[in-house]
Amino acid sequence: MRFIPSPQRHASRGRAPLVATMVAALLLAAVTLTPARVAAQPLLPATFLPISASVVRVEANRQQGGNSIGSGVVVAPSVVVTNCHVTRDATAIRISAAGQLFEATGQRADGAHDICFLHVPGWQGKVVKVADGSAPRVGDPVAAIGFTGGTGRSLHFGRVRALHVFEGARIVQSDAAFTSGASGGGLFDRDGQLVGLLTFRSRESASSFYALPVQWILDRLPVDDQWAEIHPLPDAAPFWQRDIVTQPYFMRAALLGAQQRWPELIELTAMWAKADPQDAEPFRVRGGALRALDLGESAVHAFNEALRLEPDNPLTWYGLALAYASIGETAASAQAEWVTVNLDGDLATPLHDEIATVHAAR
Repeated sequence: MRFIPSPQRHASRGRAPLVATMVAALLLAAVTLTPARVAAQPLLPATFLPISASVVRVEANRQQGGNSIGSGVVVAPSVVVTNCHVTRDATAIRISAAGQLFEATGQRADGAHDICFLHVPGWQGKVVKVADGSAPRVGDPVAAIGFTGGTGRSLHFGRVRALHVFEGARIVQSDAAFTSGASGGGLFDRDGQLVGLLTFRSRESASSFYALPVQWILDRLPVDDQWAEIHPLPDAAPFWQRDIVTQPYFMRAALLGAQQRWPELIELTAMWAKADPQDAEPFRVRGGALRALDLGESAVHAFNEALRLEPDNPLTWYGLALAYASIGETAASAQAEWVTVNLDGDLATPLHDEIATVHAAR
């Protein structure tokens, strides 16, 4: 385990102009994105009523007995996508829609990515609009639709809280809640486009819910000769259920952060950044860990590096505002706070309170 030495805490006369220059440059990069984010309006339930009919209940007869219940989304004519962890033990699969049951006659599975397609020729439900593969932005409003508890269809609103680069796309983390039975349901943007497949929740956080990227769905959408018979999938363990040392970096980082194992988290981010130097997230996570260790100046550097790669992430600006506050750079902190709030207004109150706490502790 490697610890990072503490920097000098006294102020430097030559540092203030440099701080102002860095913040000014980052402000220019982010400010052009601000108006669209501020103008976002709350989502309305009525918008998603027509879409909800394309989110169906999935019932799988398990090889070991009993049923597995989940959700699915109609992504092509007679094609439903769901999670493989819903259907991996199945000997037969049906969907429940429009008050009827329809038999799935074929499947195409990518167990490692937890994406399974079902061919349901008897079902002629409306196909959802799938986003073009580009992920939503952090702070964007989203709606989660699935069969909560496997019974009634539910609708929950929230916002995108993080995007995690993995396997050529971005896994969407939001606070739009869902529970067991909603796995395989849809995460939709304000225009009703599918932006993610509801898949798993965090045990470390009561407000962290993860959806698989639609790019994975688009890349794997089956053609007619790719359907296989319905059968159990013994090797369908998804990436998020693997042993912790083989899980994606963002999941390992979340666990270390929840356990406040800051030096180990810093070491992990070094490996993470080396593995994917164009990903801003390891630098943002590193900044948070450094700030937790009271290494404010090092944290500022890490957050600035994250913003160089991704200048419009409100979580990074949030961390930067706190890091500047921790080293007494009040003006720089206020500027970073302004950008944060303009990118995601929901962060205004918690950030203001945290900055006040930091100032009180100095």
